[in-house]
Formats: sequence, structure tokens, C-alpha cells
Amino acid sequence: MTVRPLAAVLAATATAVLLPLTAAATASAERPLPEPFDATHLRLTTKYVSDRAKGGFTYLDCDPAGGSHPAAESACTDLAKVDGRFEDLSDKEGACTMQYEPVELHATGTWRGKPVEYVSEVFPNPCTADLATGGNVFNF
Repeated sequence: MTVRPLAAVLAATATAVLLPLTAAATASAERPLPEPFDATHLRLTTKYVSDRAKGGFTYLDCDPAGGSHPAAESACTDLAKVDGRFEDLSDKEGACTMQYEPVELHATGTWRGKPVEYVSEVFPNPCTADLATGGNVFNF
């Protein structure tokens, strides 16, 4: 006789425990899931016009800032101000030598999930290129 009351108690306990869990699971299934975060992964390159073997590149990740870029935090901040539009980076004041060593700046990858394919104008030298793009993004 003690078996039946024990089975009834176990069934009632299971119902009491599982019913709220089922309701919570149903409620969370009805809520829309958040959009996945669109990451930023960029390869930044300085290419010398007269000697394509010369130059350099670095990787920049944002949100959170990282990659091999030596000033990733500052570079990501500058890009965030222009929503990843490299052509909108503002000039930085500074002085450069008069050396003539023309360079192009390239950026490929994604900015917050959107494809990026940027090629700059030809600058007279790396210093002028760096200043023309805000001083942080292509300073590596």
C-alpha cells in the first residue's frame, strides 16, 4: 500500500518541478533571438608604388580591439567615428620630410560584417599617407 502513495507523491513533485521549466522554455522560445554580432576583421597594407616587394601589413580586429596592429584601440576608435569608411578618415596635423617614396594604402576584410575593399590615392610618402588617414589606422 505504501507504493501507490509514493508514486503519487513522485508524480506530483515531478509535475511541480517540470511545469515551470516548460513554461519558461516556451516563453524564451517565443522571444526573438538577438542578431549575431557582426565582427570587424581587416588586413591593412602599405604598398610602395616603385617597389611592390617593399611595404608591410597588419591585421586589425575591432569590438574588441585586437589583431597584430600596434595601436588597435586607437585605430578602431578612428574607424568607428567614420563608420568604417576609410575615405572619410580625417587629416591629422603634422610635418613630413620631402622624401619621394610613393605609397598606396589598402584595406580588405569586413567592418562590422560589411565587406571592405579600400584602395587609397597615391601619397608622396608613408608619412603623408599616415597623416592623411588620421595618424592611427595605417600607422604600423
